[in-house]
Amino acid sequence: MVKLASRGALAKALALLALATPACNHAASEPEGSPPPASSTPALAPVVWDTPGSWTTINAPSATRSGPKKASYNVPKAGNDKEEAEVLVTFNGTGDKGDPAKTYKEWFDQFDGNLGPTAKREEFTNGHGLKVEMVEVAGTYKVALAPPVGPQKKAAVQMVKNDFRLVGAVVKTPDRGNWFFKLTGPNETVQSARSALRSLLESAR
Repeated sequence: MVKLASRGALAKALALLALATPACNHAASEPEGSPPPASSTPALAPVVWDTPGSWTTINAPSATRSGPKKASYNVPKAGNDKEEAEVLVTFNGTGDKGDPAKTYKEWFDQFDGNLGPTAKREEFTNGHGLKVEMVEVAGTYKVALAPPVGPQKKAAVQMVKNDFRLVGAVVKTPDRGNWFFKLTGPNETVQSARSALRSLLESAR
């Protein structure tokens, strides 16, 4: 009788195993995790422009470059100036990140004094229908040589450059955010490059 009972228990175990096997096989065939669906939102197309032929490209425009800095150029010195000017192109993102007022303040704070209220300002619509704002200040320029510290976010070590000028601009797009163009350098060199910068802004698209 014991032997028959053992066979009965074995038969029940085999039956239970047969019932469980299809479920196990089905579970094993399922992927452990499905990859997230690809984003259907296309990447923002960058603003492009025509670079003046006399400028030297330091960092060529690149749609894949990370960070806010998108391009930079050197402008040949003019008159009696001892150094070149620089053009820096930045994009901080869409929405509040690209607020022109915030960027203008950062630019003006690089000069001695409160230059914002007296800055020269101009607005126009370029040849491709984009709105452009320009600002211009001149004076004593401060180049940070150390990270900013304290509540005023001022660099502990600075290089001071007299008779410097800044001509900056923002190109506003309806769906690709605001792009900033900042020309800084010795006074004569920047003034001589103003028309070239204006041509670049006119070509932005």
